[in-house]
Amino acid sequence: MATIEVMRQHDMGLQGARQAVEAVALRLQDDLNAHHAWSGDTLEFRCPGAEGRIDVTGSSIRVTVDLSWLLKPARGRIERSINDTLDECLA
Repeated sequence: MATIEVMRQHDMGLQGARQAVEAVALRLQDDLNAHHAWSGDTLEFRCPGAEGRIDVTGSSIRVTVDLSWLLKPARGRIERSINDTLDECLA
């Protein structure tokens, strides 16, 4: 199993960051048939071939994704997509 970890600092505050992460989760739900649930300030998600979590604090967002062996060859592309999405939602 391949793991992707990405962290970003932000100045949105906890609630603003949670709202941004929720918007991303809803997009994943539509695009990838992902399911998600909040546990405190952590959003846990699962979609075909991957599962992970997004930890949100008042100053940072940390994304951790575990890819199945089937998606392992696409790790670089998936990591770029995560980075692009974070840049977009934190802009």
